[in-house]
Amino acid sequence: MQFSACADSRVVEAVIASFRDSAEHTVERLSGLTQRDWSSSSLWLDASGMTLYFLDRLEILGIEEFIPAKILARLQQNRADNRLRSAAMLAEFCSINEAFQAAGIQYANEKGFTLSPDSCPDPSLRHQVDFDFMVDGDDLNLCREILEKRGYVRTKCWPTEWQFEAGSSEMVRREDYYRPRPQRSVELHFTFDPKDINIPTRDPRLDRRTLRAWNGHLFPVFSPADQFVEQAMHLLRHLCSPTTRPSWLLEFRRHMSVRFDDLHFWEEVRSIACDIHNADVAISLATMLSIRLFGGRVPSQLKSWTLDLMPAPVRLWANLYGHKAILANGPGTKLHVLLEAEIASDKNMKRKKKKRSLLKLYRVTRICYPTPEDSLLKRLRQEYYHIRYFWFRIQFQIVEGLRMHIEGVRWRRRRRHIKEAISS
Repeated sequence: MQFSACADSRVVEAVIASFRDSAEHTVERLSGLTQRDWSSSSLWLDASGMTLYFLDRLEILGIEEFIPAKILARLQQNRADNRLRSAAMLAEFCSINEAFQAAGIQYANEKGFTLSPDSCPDPSLRHQVDFDFMVDGDDLNLCREILEKRGYVRTKCWPTEWQFEAGSSEMVRREDYYRPRPQRSVELHFTFDPKDINIPTRDPRLDRRTLRAWNGHLFPVFSPADQFVEQAMHLLRHLCSPTTRPSWLLEFRRHMSVRFDDLHFWEEVRSIACDIHNADVAISLATMLSIRLFGGRVPSQLKSWTLDLMPAPVRLWANLYGHKAILANGPGTKLHVLLEAEIASDKNMKRKKKKRSLLKLYRVTRICYPTPEDSLLKRLRQEYYHIRYFWFRIQFQIVEGLRMHIEGVRWRRRRRHIKEAISS
């Protein structure tokens, strides 16, 4: 089992640049790449979410013949497999929605299929791995009962999220990455009472939800403005973690382009963002990095209160590390520690976040969950995979922690220069 691989930097840059370059310039980048270069970068393409978007871009430009025939055939097969997988997931998506609606649950669908068509022209271009629902806190246990009747088991329980898994407990093979498979995952998101973190409550976005049609059925989703802000907040959460999928930035940029001239939409976005901590920073970063990677323009109604007012240290981080952090090979980097420190609300929180991120050898998430029906041999194989993954993560923490310690010295020097320039 392979948890990481070093992609060819020329492949990475060619894939990303194809979304902002002309066909001629893209062909120039592709012409020097061999089949071996593409093969060594296949894990990055899949993990980044760019595989199918890149194939679609090549076909739009009419230059798909400029990558090796064997690689093109693999990409086309991935797309065919993912269409079948998306169809199967859509059927499960509709079934869960119908069960929630029949029970009178107050909820809204998040991400996934709801990103089409504004952020994604075709759901089959996305490699969706789970279903996300924002649920009223009062309906959480009812949701749990419904999911358990459908074969799901709660595997994680966080202050604002419950995760459920169903299907085979086998590890997913690389060759099955895009194919329909029995594994299913659901995440229930909720908010809590500010006075008591243990009391789930109702998210105000549920009061602004709208209806979207799929296969002749209507399902609740976030309002377009809420969805845009949530995309930015989702990106910020991942920018404050080791890895961020470039495909999420591509989808954010598309959403921004689709709504470019919608003045009412941008007014709504600003109104909603004013009530969410760090939403302006999230939108600034997502806008700056998505345009830098994939090209495009920024609506003036958005730019005036985001990019133009972006905190100088955050802008410095984006300029120095944004590109590297987003396009890094798995399992990513720890450059996010510097960003986390800048957006933390107070100095004590900054110190705690930095110490926790750099020094902890944290509890590693399981990569497969055993079921009562699993044989002893299967359970032993699962433990073997988990141990391998555990040591893989430990190595990452040690190596990247040392690199981050060195980079932290340089960062403090650069940040001090900014502070001195502002004060003068």
